[in-house]
Amino acid sequence: MALLLPAIGGCSSSESKLVTVCEEVLKLRLLAPAGYKRVEIKESNEPLNRADYKRYLAGDEYGPLIQGARMKDFDQGRVKPLMFEVLITYDAPNAYGTPIRGTSRCQYPTDNEDTSRADRLYVMIDGKTNADWLETQR
Repeated sequence: MALLLPAIGGCSSSESKLVTVCEEVLKLRLLAPAGYKRVEIKESNEPLNRADYKRYLAGDEYGPLIQGARMKDFDQGRVKPLMFEVLITYDAPNAYGTPIRGTSRCQYPTDNEDTSRADRLYVMIDGKTNADWLETQR
């Protein structure tokens, strides 16, 4: 009798879109993405305070009028923004091909509890969006 078990480091159908997107972005930053092996994933979220929410809005494409309206919504309790976080522990080869264990923090701020719209452009890996990271690669 055979017993089938899912691979610990593999994807599952119940995995969040955020985890998938975070791993995609992380792999783009590795020297040898094909050698990436997931060790552990931890997901969490916490409410954004007013200062963090304002910083989030300022970094987005919203103009001052929309930013002001959204801050008013926040102040009146109509919006409860969250910072979703995925802590990814992984093994990946370094420049010499030796597998090295690493941990990266992927963050995704949102105005609601929906991470299904997470996108490679909006997640931050270790504090940098894809655009920020690409700037450092020149």
